[in-house]
Amino acid sequence: MKLGIMQPYFFPYIGYFQLLDTVDLWIAFDDTQFIDKGWINRNRILHPEPAKEWQFITLPLAKRGQFDKIRDIRIKSDFDWHAQILGKLTAYKKKAPYYKQTIDFVHSCFDTHENNLARFVIRSLKMTSECIGIQTPIEIQSDMDLKLGKIEHPGQWALRISQAVGAGEYINPLGGIDIFNRKEFESAGVKLTFLQPMLAPYSQRRDGFVSGLSIIDVMMFNSPEALRELLNGYCLLGAST
Repeated sequence: MKLGIMQPYFFPYIGYFQLLDTVDLWIAFDDTQFIDKGWINRNRILHPEPAKEWQFITLPLAKRGQFDKIRDIRIKSDFDWHAQILGKLTAYKKKAPYYKQTIDFVHSCFDTHENNLARFVIRSLKMTSECIGIQTPIEIQSDMDLKLGKIEHPGQWALRISQAVGAGEYINPLGGIDIFNRKEFESAGVKLTFLQPMLAPYSQRRDGFVSGLSIIDVMMFNSPEALRELLNGYCLLGAST
């Protein structure tokens, strides 16, 4: 079994979904400290002014403690963030060929009373995966009651979880390669692999191409068939590569 583990991200870029599509089981890692200015509650879409390239869409957060875990964070309920995000997405209306389908999809993701950040984002991840044809099951780490033992360094989380669920291979984004002790994985009999996204450009109906935007941008401009081709745009590298 191939396993992927990542924190839940809000409408992440296509590389996140490439990894999700590659594995047999995905675990949303919500039992760790929330870090400000990451991708858990925000992502990037095109800016209506081409010179500015991109802008954030953001889930506003309720008051929280400095060391709160992702699973304990709540979305601010006294602010109409739905309208703010949907308003920013209207920048796509005149140029994106799949605007209506994508906006309808975003509306469906927002059609919930869930205000726990992790649960809301994981729900959106599951809905996005289904929409773009990914069948990998997504589990929530804090619901799994895994017996992991002592964690001595950050790279051991993935190894201990892999052992707990019986995974024979763990696949991680290439950007996190430095935190892993490859010999630990070898000794445990878990193959360690890294995914390198190849972010092929697609038409955004403007000069140039802004890479690495939210999956919402990809859905706005690409047919299901073209999106499937983009999902396959990656390479897998062994730990010794």
